[in-house]
Amino acid sequence: MNRCWIYFLLTGLLIAFGCKKSALDDNSFLKPVRQYDMAIEGGINTRTTDQYIRLTKPALSPDSSPVPIRKAVVVVNDGRTDIAFKEVAATPGVYVGLTKSDPNYNKAYILTIKYNNKTYTAVDTLRQVVNIIDDFLPLSTRAMADKSVNGTIPKHTFGYLNPNKWYISYPDLPLWNPSKFDQSKYYSYTHILGSPNSLYPLNNLKRTFAVGQDDYISIYKISLSENYAKYLYSVFMETDWSGLFSSVPVNVEGNVSGNVLGYFSVSDVDYRRYKAKEL
Repeated sequence: MNRCWIYFLLTGLLIAFGCKKSALDDNSFLKPVRQYDMAIEGGINTRTTDQYIRLTKPALSPDSSPVPIRKAVVVVNDGRTDIAFKEVAATPGVYVGLTKSDPNYNKAYILTIKYNNKTYTAVDTLRQVVNIIDDFLPLSTRAMADKSVNGTIPKHTFGYLNPNKWYISYPDLPLWNPSKFDQSKYYSYTHILGSPNSLYPLNNLKRTFAVGQDDYISIYKISLSENYAKYLYSVFMETDWSGLFSSVPVNVEGNVSGNVLGYFSVSDVDYRRYKAKEL
């Protein structure tokens, strides 16, 4: 009889503990472990004279948005002179600077940000881009019976001699504009490193399009410094190439000093335009 009483008591305790609210339901579980002072996007490119850098305070919850950082002092030194950036009145948190068409190749560009009584710095090197060669374009096209052209752009291609970022535009996609930070979702990448091993499966990320034979396709090839290429590869190891057996995601460190998320980049840009039937 006593054994029966003990059995029912243990069963009741298990049910009681099982009904206890899970710790996963606690709102504090969603809070990020690390809270950054700011996030940085953009940098310097050789195709346009207007240069754009965006500074934001990262969001701390899924239902909030990044907050623009206002009234920061932003300066880039290209090894010859200081380039002062001013905040764009119509777009809070976005800063614009004016450069001359005189790239300082293989030299360091130094970014300095002063905000909230703190100073942040970053350095990146301007690597000259190798001109676009037709045989090495990271896309494939196929002529169709109805005289249209179907194209496929993989997000990642491996085994290139140099790492690069690409922006490929067609009639349904606007031309590349460094002031439009939402265009980053259309970038594709060529990597000098090999593809991840089987523990980091590629998710077959690609973009497809259909255009007329005489429609123009604009291709921008954007150089990456060695450190920027390594940074992007590390980011993709935590995002695009994560799998069931991947390690726990980590905070990928950028090149900005202090508690800052992101990477200040300096890039050379080559541009070509083709008719679809030429590809």
